[in-house]
Amino acid sequence: MLTQSHHFRIEKATPTIGAYIHDIDLTADHPASLYQDLKKALSEHKVLFFRNQNMSDEKFLELGHNFGNLEIHEFFPCPEGKPEIQIISTNGGRTGTDRWHTDVTFRPNPSAASILRACDIPPDGGGDTMWLCTNSAFEALSPPIQELLLKVRGIHDMRLGMSGYLDPDVVEKNARENPPRTHPAIIRHPLTDKPHLFINSIWSGGFEGLTREEGEMLQRFLFEHVKRPEFQVRFRWDIDSIAIWDNIATQHYALGDYQYKRIMNRMIVDGVVPEAYAN
Repeated sequence: MLTQSHHFRIEKATPTIGAYIHDIDLTADHPASLYQDLKKALSEHKVLFFRNQNMSDEKFLELGHNFGNLEIHEFFPCPEGKPEIQIISTNGGRTGTDRWHTDVTFRPNPSAASILRACDIPPDGGGDTMWLCTNSAFEALSPPIQELLLKVRGIHDMRLGMSGYLDPDVVEKNARENPPRTHPAIIRHPLTDKPHLFINSIWSGGFEGLTREEGEMLQRFLFEHVKRPEFQVRFRWDIDSIAIWDNIATQHYALGDYQYKRIMNRMIVDGVVPEAYAN
């Protein structure tokens, strides 16, 4: 289904999540109203897909600034003089991001959005990315489980996601600067006011107030629950494709089904401290 904004066309990818944006050149100069329309579309569809966007680092950075203040990430290299752009180079297999997750939930203010562009991708396919809607995942739970999750806070720990994938000294240095913290298990989206599940399989490590055994059982259930295809969309990358996703409203999963040096550039939009959802 196609809908029209003042500046571009929107094609829904699935009934639940994702939209392809047509008739737009992100390398061109645009009025602020276009970016307001894109932000509105992002709130509605959670992840936006663009193709054939051949842009310089400068234009990519300009795109990011139109979505908000950009963060500096702890782990990835960047182009010279552009610390807001991360260079993510992988060769497939177990990269650490082939698990369902929301980015940097170990921070006090997890990212609001991420912007990813494909610079070099496997020539024979592979390396797709999947996203799921965390509001749909919450709404599909039975009322008693919803009520429990509305009352608890999840523990988020950087070490859980990075150990085994980065040098231990790097992990420990960054973990000292980012100690474990808690966030509500169900958070209110700052723009839509909808409830979103805020527990993920990379950074989450139990629940405040529950025993370890109780927390592990609840986490295992939630990690399986979000895998339902009805919550998900899958995107196949081309060179110069761009995806922009709402980090609060989604989890994502980067497939490692390739053996090729895949190079992506990413920017992260600064977020806010998550608020508990009050129904």
